[in-house]
Amino acid sequence: MRLGVGSQGRLRPPLLRALAPRLRTPLVVALVLLSQAAMRSSTRAASTETEACFAHLREGQVEAQVVAAPPAPLADCAIAAPVQLASLRLANGEIVKLPDHPILDCAFAATFTEFVHDLVGPLGAAILGSPVVALATGPGYECRSRDRVVGAKPSAHGKGIAIDLSEIVLADRRRIVIAHPASAVEEVFVRTIRRGACGWFTTVLGPGSDAAHADHLHFDSLSHGANDNYRICE
Repeated sequence: MRLGVGSQGRLRPPLLRALAPRLRTPLVVALVLLSQAAMRSSTRAASTETEACFAHLREGQVEAQVVAAPPAPLADCAIAAPVQLASLRLANGEIVKLPDHPILDCAFAATFTEFVHDLVGPLGAAILGSPVVALATGPGYECRSRDRVVGAKPSAHGKGIAIDLSEIVLADRRRIVIAHPASAVEEVFVRTIRRGACGWFTTVLGPGSDAAHADHLHFDSLSHGANDNYRICE
């Protein structure tokens, strides 16, 4: 297509150049202004929602920070409101550290930290007799396909709505390895966490589900089923 140069030095196709006067009619200008206003309103609403979510995390004594959206090498990867977690405080005052500093969508981060606060932490003290002090979670956000299979659908990790749990560290320095609990009591602890997680997440996978989840528990909030009310708990 032959290109012409516009009044501001920009290349402009001849057809667009011919239509330019019509694009400045009052109706078109009004529509453009309305579209721009809608975009600004949507941006403000998203920003307000992120701020409210972040405030909710801080009120729950979660140490976190808002971060820039991570790189998205795949087209289907996007994280709406990225936050990076460092730790959270349990009801008994104990601090649970997240040394991998996972990056998650803020709403999912709120769900995950509530899960740790309400279930994982109390169960550790009750069943294992020692407070939970750290969780090995991996990076959280990761732009990739499901199970790293080429051509597969995008993973929930690519939207920041998934996290993996591979180890739980206790105050007495015991490390509960999800893939290999060291005792019957530890097995009960891991099994209870896994079953209870379905109250917080729409997908729960782990050892025995498939080879991709043989060494960790996977939690995500993907929508399943025609009505988005189906849960996968394996």
